[in-house]
Amino acid sequence: MTMRLGFIRASVIVLAWMSVWMQAQQAGRPASSGDTLRDHEIEDPENLSGAWEIALDGAVYGLQIELTTRIDGAPVTLLGAHQTFHDALIEVYERTGPTRKPGEGNWFSDDSPSVDLTREHLIIKQDGTTQGPTINLDLTFDPIHCSWSGRFRQGSFDRKLTLVRPCCAGKNAANPLVGTWERNAPSKNCIHIAQGRDGSLVSWSDDLQTPGAYLYANGIQPPEETFEHYGTVANTTLRSPSGIAIEFKPLSALCCPVQVMGRRSANGKSIVPAADGPELMAHWALMKGDSCVRR
Repeated sequence: MTMRLGFIRASVIVLAWMSVWMQAQQAGRPASSGDTLRDHEIEDPENLSGAWEIALDGAVYGLQIELTTRIDGAPVTLLGAHQTFHDALIEVYERTGPTRKPGEGNWFSDDSPSVDLTREHLIIKQDGTTQGPTINLDLTFDPIHCSWSGRFRQGSFDRKLTLVRPCCAGKNAANPLVGTWERNAPSKNCIHIAQGRDGSLVSWSDDLQTPGAYLYANGIQPPEETFEHYGTVANTTLRSPSGIAIEFKPLSALCCPVQVMGRRSANGKSIVPAADGPELMAHWALMKGDSCVRR
């Protein structure tokens, strides 16, 4: 009997210790809404990454989601390739001008204690500090209507709202540059250009690799894994009715933004290098849909 009571007491102590340990592990982390995306297959990275916005009170509030996926081996094409979620950077921002600028938002990693990201749910909770405002997001993703809905708090701005892809107001015709464009080069870079309700162009780029399509010298093996990057911020501005200036990675903390010039072709189906300014390397072709992966 004494041994049995001792075993029960020991079990209670172990369970209590495990409960304290789990609470300590979860301290400061938002309540989880399900399995995280880490190492899970993600079927359509383009549908989740990039910019999501709403215009309210004279400003534009939004999310920028930059995704990195991993593929085993060296794919020849991304069509049908099994991509697993590797990591994500998420920016909560307030845009007041036509282009994105450093300091307009706060960046979070998906493995941060402040973030819980699943396939259809995003929670971010961060108290205000000298480095940034209070952030409190609880948003649900609707893959059918392509939107994020729920609570969005950034500093004093606190609303229930729905974030969608940037799109022009119904009374305004979309800019002819709006669309998804693919660079005709071994690295199938992609740029998505949308138009905000204020007429500004909102864009983001994808760096897509298919090393299995390359020719390798004898003794050189293709990589054992490949990483694809989706949803990197880009700035696009019109210089003339057909002229275009693109700034790739304007918010990069690692190095310098890359600015290039181009112009829309006469048939409107490609962007070609401009005669002045840094050239837009290779031609970019307009995709039939909103993807450089799906055909």
